[in-house]
Amino acid sequence: MRILIVDDEGSLLVTLVANLELEGFEVIGVQDALSALQLVREQRFDLVLTDIRMPGMSGVELFRAIRSLHPDMPVLLMTAFAAEALIEEAIQEGVFAVLPKPFDIEHVIFALLRALRHPVVLFVDDADDTAPIAEALCRVGLAACVTPNQEATVLAIQQRRADVVLVNLAMPSSGAALVEQILGVDPSIAVIAISSSSAPELFHRVAELGAFACLIKPLEAARIVQLVARARALPHRPLASLRPAITNGGLT
Repeated sequence: MRILIVDDEGSLLVTLVANLELEGFEVIGVQDALSALQLVREQRFDLVLTDIRMPGMSGVELFRAIRSLHPDMPVLLMTAFAAEALIEEAIQEGVFAVLPKPFDIEHVIFALLRALRHPVVLFVDDADDTAPIAEALCRVGLAACVTPNQEATVLAIQQRRADVVLVNLAMPSSGAALVEQILGVDPSIAVIAISSSSAPELFHRVAELGAFACLIKPLEAARIVQLVARARALPHRPLASLRPAITNGGLT
């Protein structure tokens, strides 16, 4: 797999390139976005990891340029600045994930491996309700689809096709049981539980099982896109250790 890394901080760039090469990746590192864009035009890459704040062209501008050339190429951003309008813009435009600096190399490797799989966001719900949301995700470059039942969902998880799964807790079979089954197969999956009404006891039940977030319908595509990017930026650890907190919109 060929990876392009872009960061104007020379020491970090050298460290990332060296560590990823030790993991078996073919890595090219450059210190400015314009050079990176030229390389993307001339060579084949499977993925780009870029800093956001750089002299001249920013990482978000580079992401947009790459998206116009290669719509299916995953782009991950990294930044030391938590509150930045550019971050939210990039998320809503379909950037794969935003990794906060500082980070450890294992976190970066897991995020890159996740992106290289080109994972799908699964909706386990009535297609009439969620198909428009899935289509909205696809329009910004996030692969998404609706699975009709528990069997199809578990098969997709076993085949490692999905990394984020939204589960309707009011499914004919127990939605909470499906959450438990999904996380039993792959605890790194980010499960987002959804309900048509407030269900505090059920929300707490799936939170204890390891759900990443709980949302009340109607769903908003922008919120889902935001949660997907946030989930994909998490370090590799069992989600059961990430206890959701209660908000007015449910558990997040």
